[in-house]
Amino acid sequence: MRKLNLIKKNFEKNGYVKVNKILNSSEVNKILNEINNIKNKFLNIKNPNLHLTKDKKINTIHDINKFVHSKILEKFSKNKKLIKIIENIFEKKPLVRNMEFFLKPKKTGKKSPIHQDNYYWNIKNKKALNVWLACTVSNKNNGGVFYFNKSHKDGILKHELSFQAGSSQKIPDKIVRKMKYKKFFPNLSPGDCIIHHCEVAHGSNKNISNLDRVGLVISYKARGAKVDKDGWSRYQKDLKMNLKFLKKAHK
Repeated sequence: MRKLNLIKKNFEKNGYVKVNKILNSSEVNKILNEINNIKNKFLNIKNPNLHLTKDKKINTIHDINKFVHSKILEKFSKNKKLIKIIENIFEKKPLVRNMEFFLKPKKTGKKSPIHQDNYYWNIKNKKALNVWLACTVSNKNNGGVFYFNKSHKDGILKHELSFQAGSSQKIPDKIVRKMKYKKFFPNLSPGDCIIHHCEVAHGSNKNISNLDRVGLVISYKARGAKVDKDGWSRYQKDLKMNLKFLKKAHK
């Protein structure tokens, strides 16, 4: 219990916490194989939740659980060690919101704009978080996620359209330049994860290394957590505008 409370303390203090070896190498390999199987199934399907690299390979799938039911990914989402940690943070039973897969190919992976997840999610009591599982090494050079320490304590910052596939909103550059939070770049080995607060500001840089960066993200909310319907409607409107722009840009 002492370890669980220390994890919770660091999560609440910084807006994120690293958990080492939530999975072993065999379990990570099973997830990587499953992700590749899912990618191959949906390679020729056009959907706004699928994003491709320049060589037409899938590098992002949002809402995986809407495309396919994966027993392997579901098993990880119910990992007993992970659920104990999240339940201790929420002080309530956690529910899976969605699952996402992110690949940053070596030398070509684009940066992800700085944002706060709850600008998209609109969970009223902020009882929501992301688990970012490293399926490969993840660090500063290969486009690993970075966080703005303690930024979750200042609420939702202004966002604007990113005009980028996969991340429709971003915190404006002029606001980011004025941020006084320390930037944290976690170094993750396969099987490590970062659990981050729904309102901590984060993003990632380009992958300039010779290593692909692969991550599986599972979002959780506390049982009974409500969605702000007005905020959700606003986000859906913004999302449509972003998709409309991208569609025109690719014609």
